[in-house]
Amino acid sequence: MSRALEAGLRCHACSERIEWLELAFDLRHSHTRGVSVFLATSWRSARRTLVALSLALAGCRASLPAASPTPNTFPLRLLVDGASTPLLHELANSFYNKDALAAWDIITLEPRYALAELARGEVPFAVLSHLPDPRLVEEGALWATPIAQLGIALIVHPSNLINNLTPAQMRALLRGQVRNWAEVGGADRPVQVIARPAESSEAAIVQALLLGDQPITRTARLAPTSQSVLELVQADPNSIGYVSVGHLKEGVRTVAFDGILPTVEAITVGTYALRSPILVVGNAEPANDLYRAFFAWIQSPEGQRIVRQRYGALPMQ
Repeated sequence: MSRALEAGLRCHACSERIEWLELAFDLRHSHTRGVSVFLATSWRSARRTLVALSLALAGCRASLPAASPTPNTFPLRLLVDGASTPLLHELANSFYNKDALAAWDIITLEPRYALAELARGEVPFAVLSHLPDPRLVEEGALWATPIAQLGIALIVHPSNLINNLTPAQMRALLRGQVRNWAEVGGADRPVQVIARPAESSEAAIVQALLLGDQPITRTARLAPTSQSVLELVQADPNSIGYVSVGHLKEGVRTVAFDGILPTVEAITVGTYALRSPILVVGNAEPANDLYRAFFAWIQSPEGQRIVRQRYGALPMQ
């Protein structure tokens, strides 16, 4: 028994119709254990048809569009303190350079340890919201450029109805001189301070702007991360803590400091006092074009729009 199999093909490169070709097969029909089987008996005819099909396809001279060149990939290593980590990740994810792709290696280290890594030459740059010794930049031992401003938010449990704390009140709370919320206009219940370790940027900023050379109260609970500060404050109605504005989340209340909340605008224009510049620091100005392009992009209006989502922008923006 003879049957014909027709195949209609179209070239995908140019959409030109190729002639209908008929593949003629001489098929023998047989039954094996109740299963119908068709065996091709004229393979020579099939080969001739396939050769004709190949020639027809070869006659199509259309070409596919050339692939776009892929930018080269370069590793970029940066250190960042915990307070600035959310910002740097947002910026790294948003940065694009048409000539090169950045393969990011971002390591979180607090300032003292980050500066030690810079001194050893392990990493070329660090993003820090606190410099333990500003003279390193002033005297030219380190290169630095600002990219944003950090605000430190004062947070309490949602049940705490305190809305504002003056600098003197906050200082007294941190030093343990105020031990009951009723002393600063709150409910009659004890105060529990939640603080960051001294080597963190947040603790160093609070120490510099509020405590000076005075120690924090010995009854303070130390939280190893900003996330743990949030969790401890959420769990304790008597607590007060502080975190970078970049780490603020629902579940806590933000208290105004000296009548001003840590909004992006207040941090940017400088009316919120608990703030500090975020700097890129290195042993020298960047020689690598991709590092230089990244830092310049952060300072541009496009980069500052991302900064302003949660942090204070540079004053000139």
